[in-house]
Amino acid sequence: MCPDRKLSLLALMLLVPALSPAHGGILERGKVQLICHRTANRDMPENTLESLALAARMGCNIVEIDIRKTLDGQLVLNHDDFLERLTSGMGNVEHTSYDELQLLDAGAWMGERFRGMRIPRFEEALRVAREQGIGLDLDIKTKGIAPFLLEDLEREGMLERVIFGGEWQDVKALYPDANRDAVAWVEPGCIAAHVAELQQQGKFVVANFSDNAHEMDLDAMREAVAAGVDALNVDYPRLAADAVGRPVEARLADLSRAASVGPTPVRLAAIAELSHYVGFPTQQLFIHWLHDPDDRVSRASAVALVLARPATPTQVYIDATAAPEQTARQNAAWAIGITGAPATGPLLSLLGDKDPNVLKEALLALSRCPGEVPAEALLPFLANAAPEVRGAAALALTRHQPQVAASAVMDLLHREEEQAARGHTRGKFTPEQIRTVEAAYREQMKLIQSLESFPPEEARRSLADQAFRPVKDYSRVTALVAGYQLWDRIGADPAAAIQALRSTNVEVADRAEWALVKAGPSVLPQLREALPLTDQAPQLRIIRILGWQGDRESLPLLHRLQHSNPQDSNPESRALAAWAIEKIEVLQFQPWTK
Repeated sequence: MCPDRKLSLLALMLLVPALSPAHGGILERGKVQLICHRTANRDMPENTLESLALAARMGCNIVEIDIRKTLDGQLVLNHDDFLERLTSGMGNVEHTSYDELQLLDAGAWMGERFRGMRIPRFEEALRVAREQGIGLDLDIKTKGIAPFLLEDLEREGMLERVIFGGEWQDVKALYPDANRDAVAWVEPGCIAAHVAELQQQGKFVVANFSDNAHEMDLDAMREAVAAGVDALNVDYPRLAADAVGRPVEARLADLSRAASVGPTPVRLAAIAELSHYVGFPTQQLFIHWLHDPDDRVSRASAVALVLARPATPTQVYIDATAAPEQTARQNAAWAIGITGAPATGPLLSLLGDKDPNVLKEALLALSRCPGEVPAEALLPFLANAAPEVRGAAALALTRHQPQVAASAVMDLLHREEEQAARGHTRGKFTPEQIRTVEAAYREQMKLIQSLESFPPEEARRSLADQAFRPVKDYSRVTALVAGYQLWDRIGADPAAAIQALRSTNVEVADRAEWALVKAGPSVLPQLREALPLTDQAPQLRIIRILGWQGDRESLPLLHRLQHSNPQDSNPESRALAAWAIEKIEVLQFQPWTK
Protein backbone atom coordinates (compact mmCIF):
# COMPACT_ATOMS: atom_id res chain seq x y z
CA MET A 1 0.00 0.00 0.00
CA CYS A 2 1.44 3.40 -0.94
CA PRO A 3 2.13 5.83 1.98
CA ASP A 4 -0.45 8.44 0.98
CA ARG A 5 -3.13 5.74 0.88
CA LYS A 6 -2.22 4.66 4.43
CA LEU A 7 -2.84 8.19 5.66
CA SER A 8 -6.06 8.35 3.65
CA LEU A 9 -7.26 5.10 5.21
CA LEU A 10 -6.70 6.47 8.71
CA ALA A 11 -8.55 9.65 7.82
CA LEU A 12 -11.45 7.68 6.38
CA MET A 13 -11.83 5.48 9.47
CA LEU A 14 -12.24 8.65 11.50
CA LEU A 15 -14.64 10.04 8.93
CA VAL A 16 -16.98 7.04 8.56
CA PRO A 17 -19.20 7.77 11.59
CA ALA A 18 -19.92 11.16 10.07
CA LEU A 19 -21.14 9.75 6.75
CA SER A 20 -24.80 10.50 6.25
CA PRO A 21 -26.89 7.31 6.40
CA ALA A 22 -29.86 8.81 4.59
CA HIS A 23 -30.22 9.23 0.86
CA GLY A 24 -32.94 8.80 -1.73
CA GLY A 25 -31.07 6.32 -3.89
CA ILE A 26 -30.48 6.61 -7.63
CA LEU A 27 -33.22 4.24 -8.79
CA GLU A 28 -36.13 6.55 -9.49
CA ARG A 29 -39.58 5.91 -10.88
CA GLY A 30 -41.54 8.29 -13.05
CA LYS A 31 -39.83 7.68 -16.36
CA VAL A 32 -38.06 4.60 -17.64
CA GLN A 33 -34.40 4.84 -16.67
CA LEU A 34 -31.58 3.56 -18.85
CA ILE A 35 -28.78 1.56 -17.25
CA CYS A 36 -25.75 1.10 -19.47
CA HIS A 37 -23.66 -2.05 -19.00
CA ARG A 38 -19.89 -1.46 -18.87
CA THR A 39 -20.12 2.09 -20.30
CA ALA A 40 -21.05 2.49 -23.99
CA ASN A 41 -19.09 -0.67 -24.76
CA ARG A 42 -20.63 -1.33 -28.19
CA ASP A 43 -19.83 2.19 -29.39
CA MET A 44 -16.46 3.02 -27.81
CA PRO A 45 -13.77 1.17 -25.85
CA GLU A 46 -15.24 0.06 -22.53
CA ASN A 47 -14.30 1.58 -19.17
CA THR A 48 -12.79 4.72 -20.68
CA LEU A 49 -13.82 8.24 -19.75
CA GLU A 50 -14.91 8.84 -23.33
CA SER A 51 -17.18 5.78 -23.28
CA LEU A 52 -18.63 6.73 -19.89
CA ALA A 53 -19.44 10.25 -21.10
CA LEU A 54 -20.95 8.97 -24.35
CA ALA A 55 -23.30 6.67 -22.43
CA ALA A 56 -24.49 9.67 -20.43
CA ARG A 57 -24.88 11.80 -23.55
CA MET A 58 -27.03 9.10 -25.15
CA GLY A 59 -29.44 9.36 -22.24
CA CYS A 60 -28.28 6.74 -19.72
CA ASN A 61 -29.19 7.54 -16.13
CA ILE A 62 -26.91 4.93 -14.54
CA VAL A 63 -23.72 3.51 -16.03
CA GLU A 64 -21.84 0.43 -14.86
CA ILE A 65 -18.06 0.63 -14.48
CA ASP A 66 -15.50 -1.97 -13.29
CA ILE A 67 -12.90 -1.08 -10.65
CA ARG A 68 -9.50 -2.63 -9.86
CA LYS A 69 -6.44 -1.62 -7.83
CA THR A 70 -3.09 -1.30 -9.59
CA LEU A 71 0.29 -2.46 -8.32
CA ASP A 72 0.90 0.96 -6.72
CA GLY A 73 -2.53 1.27 -5.11
CA GLN A 74 -4.42 3.37 -7.64
CA LEU A 75 -8.07 2.60 -8.37
CA VAL A 76 -8.64 2.32 -12.12
CA LEU A 77 -11.39 1.21 -14.50
CA ASN A 78 -10.87 -2.30 -15.92
CA HIS A 79 -12.97 -5.44 -16.24
CA ASP A 80 -10.77 -8.45 -17.07
CA ASP A 81 -7.44 -7.63 -15.38
CA PHE A 82 -5.90 -8.81 -18.70
CA LEU A 83 -3.94 -6.20 -20.63
CA GLU A 84 -4.08 -8.39 -23.74
CA ARG A 85 -7.71 -7.78 -24.70
CA LEU A 86 -8.02 -4.09 -23.99
CA THR A 87 -4.53 -2.63 -24.46
CA SER A 88 -1.34 -2.76 -26.49
CA GLY A 89 0.47 -4.45 -23.58
CA MET A 90 0.68 -7.89 -22.03
CA GLY A 91 0.21 -8.77 -18.36
CA ASN A 92 -2.22 -7.90 -15.56
CA VAL A 93 -3.62 -4.55 -14.49
CA GLU A 94 -3.22 -5.45 -10.83
CA HIS A 95 0.47 -6.28 -11.35
CA THR A 96 1.21 -3.07 -13.27
CA SER A 97 1.85 0.44 -12.00
CA TYR A 98 -0.51 3.22 -12.94
CA ASP A 99 2.29 5.14 -14.68
CA GLU A 100 3.02 2.15 -16.92
CA LEU A 101 -0.66 1.75 -17.74
CA GLN A 102 -0.67 5.31 -19.02
CA LEU A 103 1.94 4.34 -21.62
CA LEU A 104 -0.42 1.73 -23.10
CA ASP A 105 -3.07 2.37 -25.71
CA ALA A 106 -6.49 1.29 -24.44
CA GLY A 107 -8.51 2.19 -27.53
CA ALA A 108 -6.99 0.70 -30.68
CA TRP A 109 -8.10 -2.85 -29.76
CA MET A 110 -11.58 -1.79 -30.82
CA GLY A 111 -10.46 0.04 -33.96
CA GLU A 112 -7.88 2.47 -35.28
CA ARG A 113 -10.29 5.37 -34.82
CA PHE A 114 -9.98 5.01 -31.04
CA ARG A 115 -6.18 4.97 -30.81
CA GLY A 116 -4.80 7.06 -27.94
CA MET A 117 -7.40 6.37 -25.24
CA ARG A 118 -6.09 5.44 -21.79
CA ILE A 119 -7.17 3.44 -18.72
CA PRO A 120 -8.62 6.10 -16.36
CA ARG A 121 -8.55 6.48 -12.59
CA PHE A 122 -11.74 5.85 -10.65
CA GLU A 123 -11.78 9.42 -9.35
CA GLU A 124 -11.72 10.71 -12.94
CA ALA A 125 -14.78 8.60 -13.72
CA LEU A 126 -16.55 10.04 -10.67
CA ARG A 127 -15.94 13.57 -11.93
CA VAL A 128 -17.31 12.72 -15.37
CA ALA A 129 -20.40 11.12 -13.80
CA ARG A 130 -20.96 14.12 -11.55
CA GLU A 131 -20.55 16.55 -14.45
CA GLN A 132 -22.95 14.53 -16.59
CA GLY A 133 -25.50 14.21 -13.76
CA ILE A 134 -25.66 10.40 -13.78
CA GLY A 135 -25.35 7.61 -11.23
CA LEU A 136 -22.87 4.74 -11.31
CA ASP A 137 -23.14 0.99 -10.78
CA LEU A 138 -19.75 0.00 -9.31
CA ASP A 139 -18.64 -3.55 -10.17
CA ILE A 140 -15.78 -3.97 -7.66
CA LYS A 141 -13.21 -6.47 -8.98
CA THR A 142 -10.48 -6.23 -6.29
CA LYS A 143 -11.30 -7.36 -2.77
CA GLY A 144 -10.59 -5.11 0.21
CA ILE A 145 -10.65 -1.72 -1.50
CA ALA A 146 -13.79 -0.37 0.20
CA PRO A 147 -11.93 2.23 2.34
CA PHE A 148 -10.23 3.77 -0.71
CA LEU A 149 -13.43 3.54 -2.75
CA LEU A 150 -15.51 5.31 -0.12
CA GLU A 151 -12.83 7.95 0.35
CA ASP A 152 -12.95 8.85 -3.35
CA LEU A 153 -16.76 8.80 -3.37
CA GLU A 154 -16.99 11.13 -0.36
CA ARG A 155 -14.35 13.50 -1.71
CA GLU A 156 -16.03 13.73 -5.12
CA GLY A 157 -19.55 14.12 -3.67
CA MET A 158 -20.78 10.88 -5.26
CA LEU A 159 -21.39 8.65 -2.22
CA GLU A 160 -25.16 8.87 -2.61
CA ARG A 161 -25.10 8.43 -6.38
CA VAL A 162 -23.82 4.86 -6.66
CA ILE A 163 -24.84 1.21 -6.44
CA PHE A 164 -22.27 -1.29 -5.18
CA GLY A 165 -21.70 -4.70 -6.79
CA GLY A 166 -19.05 -7.36 -7.25
CA GLU A 167 -16.65 -7.66 -4.29
CA TRP A 168 -18.54 -5.17 -2.13
CA GLN A 169 -18.81 -7.15 1.12
CA ASP A 170 -16.51 -4.80 3.09
CA VAL A 171 -18.46 -1.74 1.90
CA LYS A 172 -21.43 -2.59 4.15
CA ALA A 173 -19.35 -2.51 7.34
CA LEU A 174 -18.10 1.01 6.60
CA TYR A 175 -21.27 2.34 4.96
CA PRO A 176 -24.37 0.57 6.34
CA ASP A 177 -26.78 2.40 4.03
CA ALA A 178 -25.26 0.97 0.86
CA ASN A 179 -27.63 -0.62 -1.67
CA ARG A 180 -30.83 0.26 0.13
CA ASP A 181 -33.03 -0.14 -2.96
CA ALA A 182 -34.66 -3.51 -3.69
CA VAL A 183 -34.19 -4.51 -7.35
CA ALA A 184 -35.84 -7.23 -9.44
CA TRP A 185 -34.37 -8.23 -12.81
CA VAL A 186 -36.61 -9.56 -15.58
CA GLU A 187 -35.80 -10.86 -19.05
CA PRO A 188 -37.17 -9.63 -22.41
CA GLY A 189 -40.74 -10.78 -22.92
CA CYS A 190 -41.85 -9.88 -19.41
CA ILE A 191 -45.56 -9.20 -19.02
CA ALA A 192 -47.21 -6.21 -17.37
CA ALA A 193 -48.90 -8.27 -14.63
CA HIS A 194 -45.60 -9.71 -13.43
CA VAL A 195 -43.94 -6.29 -13.51
CA ALA A 196 -46.79 -4.77 -11.49
CA GLU A 197 -46.61 -7.58 -8.93
CA LEU A 198 -42.89 -6.95 -8.39
CA GLN A 199 -43.45 -3.21 -8.06
CA GLN A 200 -46.19 -3.78 -5.49
CA GLN A 201 -43.56 -5.64 -3.47
CA GLY A 202 -41.53 -2.42 -3.47
CA LYS A 203 -39.03 -3.57 -6.06
CA PHE A 204 -37.45 -1.53 -8.82
CA VAL A 205 -37.92 -3.62 -11.98
CA VAL A 206 -35.07 -3.75 -14.51
CA ALA A 207 -35.47 -5.49 -17.89
CA ASN A 208 -32.13 -6.93 -18.98
CA PHE A 209 -30.95 -6.49 -22.58
CA SER A 210 -27.29 -7.24 -21.91
CA ASP A 211 -25.42 -10.51 -22.51
CA ASN A 212 -28.37 -12.25 -24.14
CA ALA A 213 -29.84 -12.74 -27.61
CA HIS A 214 -31.91 -9.54 -27.32
CA GLU A 215 -29.16 -6.94 -27.02
CA MET A 216 -30.26 -5.25 -30.28
CA ASP A 217 -33.94 -6.19 -30.03
CA LEU A 218 -35.56 -2.76 -30.27
CA ASP A 219 -39.06 -4.20 -30.44
CA ALA A 220 -38.54 -6.19 -27.23
CA MET A 221 -37.23 -3.06 -25.52
CA ARG A 222 -40.38 -1.20 -26.49
CA GLU A 223 -42.49 -4.09 -25.23
CA ALA A 224 -40.70 -3.99 -21.88
CA VAL A 225 -41.37 -0.25 -21.64
CA ALA A 226 -45.02 -0.87 -22.46
CA ALA A 227 -45.10 -3.55 -19.73
CA GLY A 228 -44.20 -0.85 -17.20
CA VAL A 229 -40.61 -1.72 -16.23
CA ASP A 230 -38.69 0.94 -14.33
CA ALA A 231 -35.44 0.58 -16.28
CA LEU A 232 -33.71 -1.08 -19.20
CA ASN A 233 -30.21 -2.51 -18.75
CA VAL A 234 -28.50 -2.31 -22.13
CA ASP A 235 -25.31 -2.56 -24.14
CA TYR A 236 -26.70 -0.40 -26.99
CA PRO A 237 -27.89 2.85 -25.38
CA ARG A 238 -28.75 4.46 -28.71
CA LEU A 239 -31.34 1.77 -29.34
CA ALA A 240 -32.67 1.97 -25.80
CA ALA A 241 -33.01 5.76 -25.99
CA ASP A 242 -35.16 5.28 -29.06
CA ALA A 243 -37.23 2.63 -27.27
CA VAL A 244 -38.08 4.93 -24.35
CA GLY A 245 -38.96 7.86 -26.63
CA ARG A 246 -35.88 9.98 -25.95
CA PRO A 247 -34.00 9.53 -29.28
CA VAL A 248 -30.43 10.75 -29.45
CA GLU A 249 -31.02 12.15 -32.93
CA ALA A 250 -33.37 14.83 -31.59
CA ARG A 251 -30.64 16.00 -29.20
CA LEU A 252 -28.20 16.24 -32.10
CA ALA A 253 -30.66 18.36 -34.08
CA ASP A 254 -30.99 20.78 -31.14
CA LEU A 255 -27.21 21.07 -30.82
CA SER A 256 -26.85 21.65 -34.54
CA ARG A 257 -29.30 24.54 -34.37
CA ALA A 258 -27.55 26.09 -31.35
CA ALA A 259 -24.14 25.75 -32.97
CA SER A 260 -25.20 27.41 -36.22
CA VAL A 261 -26.55 30.79 -35.07
CA GLY A 262 -26.50 32.98 -31.98
CA PRO A 263 -23.92 34.35 -29.52
CA THR A 264 -20.42 32.93 -29.95
CA PRO A 265 -20.15 31.43 -26.42
CA VAL A 266 -23.37 29.48 -27.01
CA ARG A 267 -22.13 28.25 -30.38
CA LEU A 268 -18.80 27.17 -28.92
CA ALA A 269 -20.49 25.22 -26.14
CA ALA A 270 -22.80 23.47 -28.64
CA ILE A 271 -19.92 22.56 -30.96
CA ALA A 272 -17.87 21.21 -28.06
CA GLU A 273 -20.79 19.11 -26.86
CA LEU A 274 -21.63 17.85 -30.35
CA SER A 275 -18.02 16.79 -30.91
CA HIS A 276 -18.36 14.17 -28.17
CA TYR A 277 -21.07 12.26 -30.04
CA VAL A 278 -18.63 9.87 -31.67
CA GLY A 279 -20.03 7.60 -34.35
CA PHE A 280 -22.90 9.82 -35.47
CA PRO A 281 -23.19 11.44 -38.94
CA THR A 282 -21.99 14.91 -37.90
CA GLN A 283 -18.81 15.20 -39.97
CA GLN A 284 -20.28 17.54 -42.60
CA LEU A 285 -21.40 19.91 -39.87
CA PHE A 286 -17.86 20.25 -38.53
CA ILE A 287 -16.49 20.74 -42.05
CA HIS A 288 -18.98 23.55 -42.52
CA TRP A 289 -18.12 25.26 -39.23
CA LEU A 290 -14.41 24.90 -39.94
CA HIS A 291 -14.90 27.69 -42.54
CA ASP A 292 -16.82 29.94 -40.17
CA PRO A 293 -15.60 33.60 -40.17
CA ASP A 294 -15.38 33.58 -36.39
CA ASP A 295 -11.91 32.21 -35.59
CA ARG A 296 -13.07 30.77 -32.28
CA VAL A 297 -15.83 28.74 -33.93
CA SER A 298 -13.46 27.46 -36.59
CA ARG A 299 -10.87 26.48 -33.99
CA ALA A 300 -13.45 24.67 -31.89
CA SER A 301 -14.33 22.51 -34.89
CA ALA A 302 -10.70 21.40 -35.30
CA VAL A 303 -9.67 20.85 -31.66
CA ALA A 304 -10.91 17.24 -31.41
CA LEU A 305 -8.55 16.06 -34.21
CA VAL A 306 -5.30 17.02 -32.51
CA LEU A 307 -3.21 14.66 -30.43
CA ALA A 308 0.37 15.08 -29.15
CA ARG A 309 2.78 12.56 -27.51
CA PRO A 310 6.38 13.13 -26.17
CA ALA A 311 9.37 11.18 -27.51
CA THR A 312 11.81 9.13 -25.44
CA PRO A 313 15.65 8.84 -25.86
CA THR A 314 16.51 5.50 -27.46
CA GLN A 315 20.20 4.80 -26.84
CA VAL A 316 19.75 4.07 -23.13
CA TYR A 317 17.46 1.15 -23.93
CA ILE A 318 19.66 -0.14 -26.77
CA ASP A 319 22.62 -0.34 -24.39
CA ALA A 320 20.58 -2.28 -21.82
CA THR A 321 19.62 -5.03 -24.29
CA ALA A 322 23.13 -6.50 -23.76
CA ALA A 323 22.98 -6.39 -19.94
CA PRO A 324 23.60 -9.62 -17.99
CA GLU A 325 20.45 -9.13 -15.93
CA GLN A 326 17.31 -10.68 -17.38
CA THR A 327 15.11 -7.88 -16.06
CA ALA A 328 17.23 -5.23 -17.81
CA ARG A 329 17.05 -7.03 -21.16
CA GLN A 330 13.34 -7.63 -20.83
CA ASN A 331 12.47 -4.07 -19.89
CA ALA A 332 14.86 -2.53 -22.42
CA ALA A 333 13.05 -4.49 -25.12
CA TRP A 334 9.71 -3.31 -23.73
CA ALA A 335 10.89 0.33 -23.77
CA ILE A 336 12.10 0.11 -27.38
CA GLY A 337 8.81 -1.42 -28.46
CA ILE A 338 6.54 0.99 -26.62
CA THR A 339 8.31 3.94 -28.27
CA GLY A 340 8.54 2.35 -31.73
CA ALA A 341 12.26 3.11 -31.88
CA PRO A 342 14.30 1.93 -34.93
CA ALA A 343 16.35 -0.70 -33.09
CA THR A 344 15.73 -3.95 -34.99
CA GLY A 345 19.36 -5.13 -34.66
CA PRO A 346 19.52 -5.15 -30.84
CA LEU A 347 16.10 -6.79 -30.65
CA LEU A 348 17.13 -9.57 -33.04
CA SER A 349 20.09 -10.31 -30.78
CA LEU A 350 17.61 -11.04 -27.97
CA LEU A 351 15.88 -13.80 -29.95
CA GLY A 352 18.57 -16.20 -28.76
CA ASP A 353 17.70 -15.50 -25.13
CA LYS A 354 16.49 -18.48 -23.11
CA ASP A 355 14.13 -16.51 -20.90
CA PRO A 356 10.52 -16.51 -22.24
CA ASN A 357 9.82 -13.07 -20.79
CA VAL A 358 12.76 -11.60 -22.71
CA LEU A 359 11.62 -13.37 -25.87
CA LYS A 360 8.08 -12.12 -25.41
CA GLU A 361 9.16 -8.50 -25.01
CA ALA A 362 11.71 -8.69 -27.84
CA LEU A 363 9.12 -10.12 -30.24
CA LEU A 364 6.46 -7.67 -29.12
CA ALA A 365 8.95 -4.83 -29.65
CA LEU A 366 9.80 -6.14 -33.13
CA SER A 367 6.09 -5.99 -33.97
CA ARG A 368 6.17 -2.25 -33.26
CA CYS A 369 9.54 -1.19 -34.71
CA PRO A 370 10.63 -0.36 -38.26
CA GLY A 371 13.33 -2.42 -39.97
CA GLU A 372 13.69 -5.71 -41.83
CA VAL A 373 13.33 -9.10 -40.14
CA PRO A 374 13.34 -12.35 -42.19
CA ALA A 375 10.55 -14.86 -41.74
CA GLU A 376 13.07 -17.55 -40.79
CA ALA A 377 13.97 -15.61 -37.66
CA LEU A 378 10.35 -15.47 -36.46
CA LEU A 379 8.51 -18.57 -37.68
CA PRO A 380 10.06 -20.95 -35.10
CA PHE A 381 8.54 -18.91 -32.27
CA LEU A 382 5.01 -19.76 -33.47
CA ALA A 383 5.73 -23.24 -32.07
CA ASN A 384 7.24 -22.03 -28.80
CA ALA A 385 6.03 -23.77 -25.64
CA ALA A 386 4.98 -20.44 -24.07
CA PRO A 387 1.63 -19.06 -25.38
CA GLU A 388 2.72 -15.48 -24.73
CA VAL A 389 5.78 -16.00 -26.95
CA ARG A 390 3.60 -17.44 -29.73
CA GLY A 391 1.24 -14.46 -29.53
CA ALA A 392 4.06 -11.91 -29.69
CA ALA A 393 5.76 -13.85 -32.52
CA ALA A 394 2.55 -13.69 -34.57
CA LEU A 395 2.48 -9.91 -34.24
CA ALA A 396 6.16 -9.62 -35.19
CA LEU A 397 5.76 -11.89 -38.22
CA THR A 398 2.76 -9.90 -39.42
CA ARG A 399 4.67 -6.63 -39.04
CA HIS A 400 7.70 -7.74 -41.04
CA GLN A 401 6.46 -10.59 -43.27
CA PRO A 402 2.73 -10.04 -43.79
CA GLN A 403 2.36 -12.42 -46.72
CA VAL A 404 3.92 -15.29 -44.76
CA ALA A 405 1.86 -14.39 -41.68
CA ALA A 406 -1.42 -14.37 -43.64
CA SER A 407 -1.46 -18.17 -43.69
CA ALA A 408 0.78 -19.08 -40.74
CA VAL A 409 -1.07 -16.98 -38.16
CA MET A 410 -4.55 -18.00 -39.32
CA ASP A 411 -3.51 -21.65 -39.09
CA LEU A 412 -2.20 -21.09 -35.57
CA LEU A 413 -5.37 -19.26 -34.49
CA HIS A 414 -7.63 -22.02 -35.76
CA ARG A 415 -5.52 -24.70 -34.08
CA GLU A 416 -5.54 -22.83 -30.78
CA GLU A 417 -9.31 -22.25 -30.88
CA GLU A 418 -10.04 -25.86 -31.76
CA GLN A 419 -7.82 -27.05 -28.94
CA ALA A 420 -9.47 -24.64 -26.52
CA ALA A 421 -12.93 -25.77 -27.61
CA ARG A 422 -12.02 -29.44 -27.13
CA GLY A 423 -10.60 -28.80 -23.68
CA HIS A 424 -13.41 -26.50 -22.50
CA THR A 425 -15.66 -28.00 -19.85
CA ARG A 426 -18.31 -26.38 -17.71
CA GLY A 427 -18.00 -26.47 -13.96
CA LYS A 428 -15.24 -25.75 -11.53
CA PHE A 429 -11.71 -25.36 -12.90
CA THR A 430 -8.55 -26.38 -11.10
CA PRO A 431 -5.93 -23.64 -10.65
CA GLU A 432 -3.78 -25.29 -13.33
CA GLN A 433 -6.70 -25.39 -15.78
CA ILE A 434 -7.39 -21.72 -15.10
CA ARG A 435 -3.78 -20.84 -15.84
CA THR A 436 -3.93 -22.81 -19.09
CA VAL A 437 -7.16 -21.11 -20.14
CA GLU A 438 -5.79 -17.66 -19.33
CA ALA A 439 -2.59 -18.31 -21.26
CA ALA A 440 -4.57 -19.42 -24.31
CA TYR A 441 -6.88 -16.41 -23.99
CA ARG A 442 -3.95 -13.99 -23.91
CA GLU A 443 -2.43 -15.63 -26.97
CA GLN A 444 -5.68 -15.48 -28.93
CA MET A 445 -6.04 -11.76 -28.27
CA LYS A 446 -2.61 -11.15 -29.80
CA LEU A 447 -3.39 -13.43 -32.74
CA ILE A 448 -6.50 -11.35 -33.47
CA GLN A 449 -4.39 -8.20 -33.32
CA SER A 450 -2.07 -9.85 -35.81
CA LEU A 451 -4.95 -10.35 -38.26
CA GLU A 452 -5.64 -6.61 -38.09
CA SER A 453 -2.18 -5.88 -39.50
CA PHE A 454 -2.42 -8.15 -42.56
CA PRO A 455 -2.42 -6.47 -46.02
CA PRO A 456 -5.83 -4.83 -46.54
CA GLU A 457 -7.45 -7.61 -48.58
CA GLU A 458 -6.11 -10.35 -46.32
CA ALA A 459 -7.07 -8.43 -43.17
CA ARG A 460 -10.63 -7.91 -44.32
CA ARG A 461 -11.03 -11.53 -45.42
CA SER A 462 -9.43 -13.00 -42.29
CA LEU A 463 -11.34 -10.78 -39.89
CA ALA A 464 -14.62 -11.51 -41.68
CA ASP A 465 -13.90 -15.24 -41.43
CA GLN A 466 -13.36 -14.81 -37.71
CA ALA A 467 -16.30 -12.48 -37.08
CA PHE A 468 -19.04 -14.05 -39.19
CA ARG A 469 -19.02 -17.60 -37.89
CA PRO A 470 -20.55 -19.19 -34.81
CA VAL A 471 -18.06 -18.72 -31.97
CA LYS A 472 -16.30 -21.92 -31.00
CA ASP A 473 -13.73 -20.63 -28.55
CA TYR A 474 -14.50 -20.66 -24.84
CA SER A 475 -13.98 -16.90 -24.41
CA ARG A 476 -16.62 -15.79 -26.98
CA VAL A 477 -14.50 -12.69 -27.51
CA THR A 478 -12.31 -13.27 -30.56
CA ALA A 479 -15.23 -13.08 -33.00
CA LEU A 480 -16.59 -9.95 -31.31
CA VAL A 481 -13.23 -8.13 -31.52
CA ALA A 482 -12.81 -9.19 -35.15
CA GLY A 483 -16.21 -7.66 -35.86
CA TYR A 484 -15.13 -4.35 -34.34
CA GLN A 485 -12.01 -4.31 -36.49
CA LEU A 486 -14.16 -4.61 -39.62
CA TRP A 487 -15.85 -1.26 -39.02
CA ASP A 488 -13.10 0.62 -40.85
CA ARG A 489 -12.42 -2.10 -43.44
CA ILE A 490 -15.64 -3.46 -44.93
CA GLY A 491 -16.49 -0.26 -46.82
CA ALA A 492 -14.34 -1.45 -49.74
CA ASP A 493 -16.23 -4.76 -49.95
CA PRO A 494 -19.20 -5.31 -47.63
CA ALA A 495 -20.34 -8.52 -49.36
CA ALA A 496 -19.28 -10.83 -46.51
CA ALA A 497 -21.04 -8.70 -43.91
CA ILE A 498 -24.23 -8.46 -45.99
CA GLN A 499 -24.20 -12.22 -46.48
CA ALA A 500 -23.73 -12.71 -42.73
CA LEU A 501 -27.03 -10.87 -42.13
CA ARG A 502 -28.66 -14.10 -43.32
CA SER A 503 -27.04 -16.19 -40.58
CA THR A 504 -29.39 -18.19 -38.38
CA ASN A 505 -26.96 -17.54 -35.52
CA VAL A 506 -28.22 -14.38 -33.82
CA GLU A 507 -24.79 -13.35 -32.55
CA VAL A 508 -23.25 -13.60 -36.03
CA ALA A 509 -26.08 -11.62 -37.63
CA ASP A 510 -25.93 -9.00 -34.85
CA ARG A 511 -22.18 -8.53 -35.38
CA ALA A 512 -22.70 -8.12 -39.12
CA GLU A 513 -25.55 -5.64 -38.65
CA TRP A 514 -23.66 -3.44 -36.19
CA ALA A 515 -20.50 -3.53 -38.32
CA LEU A 516 -22.52 -2.24 -41.28
CA VAL A 517 -24.07 0.47 -39.10
CA LYS A 518 -20.62 1.62 -38.01
CA ALA A 519 -18.93 1.23 -41.41
CA GLY A 520 -20.34 4.51 -42.69
CA PRO A 521 -21.95 5.56 -45.98
CA SER A 522 -19.61 3.59 -48.27
CA VAL A 523 -21.67 0.40 -47.67
CA LEU A 524 -25.04 2.02 -48.37
CA PRO A 525 -25.21 1.46 -52.18
CA GLN A 526 -24.80 -2.31 -51.76
CA LEU A 527 -27.39 -2.34 -48.96
CA ARG A 528 -29.92 -0.47 -51.11
CA GLU A 529 -29.33 -2.94 -53.90
CA ALA A 530 -29.84 -5.90 -51.57
CA LEU A 531 -32.93 -4.55 -49.79
CA PRO A 532 -35.67 -5.74 -52.19
CA LEU A 533 -33.95 -9.07 -52.90
CA THR A 534 -33.49 -10.51 -49.43
CA ASP A 535 -35.60 -12.73 -47.21
CA GLN A 536 -37.54 -11.19 -44.35
CA ALA A 537 -34.94 -11.50 -41.56
CA PRO A 538 -32.04 -9.89 -43.44
CA GLN A 539 -34.42 -7.37 -44.97
CA LEU A 540 -35.41 -6.17 -41.50
CA ARG A 541 -31.77 -5.81 -40.56
CA ILE A 542 -30.98 -3.82 -43.72
CA ILE A 543 -33.91 -1.48 -43.04
CA ARG A 544 -32.54 -0.85 -39.54
CA ILE A 545 -29.03 -0.17 -40.88
CA LEU A 546 -30.37 2.36 -43.39
CA GLY A 547 -32.29 4.06 -40.59
CA TRP A 548 -29.40 4.18 -38.13
CA GLN A 549 -27.11 5.54 -40.86
CA GLY A 550 -29.64 8.21 -41.84
CA ASP A 551 -29.45 7.23 -45.52
CA ARG A 552 -31.44 9.79 -47.48
CA GLU A 553 -31.04 8.01 -50.81
CA SER A 554 -32.92 4.99 -49.50
CA LEU A 555 -36.07 7.01 -48.80
CA PRO A 556 -37.76 6.16 -52.15
CA LEU A 557 -37.15 2.44 -51.54
CA LEU A 558 -38.44 2.67 -48.00
CA HIS A 559 -41.53 4.65 -49.02
CA ARG A 560 -42.38 2.00 -51.63
CA LEU A 561 -41.94 -0.70 -49.02
CA GLN A 562 -44.04 1.20 -46.47
CA HIS A 563 -46.95 1.61 -48.89
CA SER A 564 -46.63 -1.75 -50.63
CA ASN A 565 -49.60 -4.05 -51.04
CA PRO A 566 -50.19 -5.93 -47.73
CA GLN A 567 -50.59 -9.12 -49.74
CA ASP A 568 -47.11 -8.71 -51.26
CA SER A 569 -45.11 -7.66 -48.20
CA ASN A 570 -44.65 -8.37 -44.53
CA PRO A 571 -46.38 -6.05 -42.02
CA GLU A 572 -43.24 -6.03 -39.86
CA SER A 573 -41.20 -4.76 -42.83
CA ARG A 574 -43.74 -2.03 -43.56
CA ALA A 575 -43.79 -0.89 -39.93
CA LEU A 576 -40.00 -0.91 -39.71
CA ALA A 577 -39.75 1.04 -42.97
CA ALA A 578 -41.94 3.74 -41.41
CA TRP A 579 -39.62 3.86 -38.40
CA ALA A 580 -36.53 4.12 -40.65
CA ILE A 581 -38.09 6.94 -42.68
CA GLU A 582 -38.78 8.89 -39.49
CA LYS A 583 -35.24 8.25 -38.25
CA ILE A 584 -33.68 9.40 -41.55
CA GLU A 585 -35.80 12.55 -41.68
CA VAL A 586 -34.69 13.50 -38.17
CA LEU A 587 -31.05 12.98 -39.20
CA GLN A 588 -31.37 15.30 -42.19
CA PHE A 589 -30.42 18.31 -40.09
CA GLN A 590 -28.18 20.93 -41.66
CA PRO A 591 -26.36 23.96 -40.25
CA TRP A 592 -29.12 26.33 -39.24
CA THR A 593 -29.31 29.90 -40.55
CA LYS A 594 -31.29 32.90 -39.42
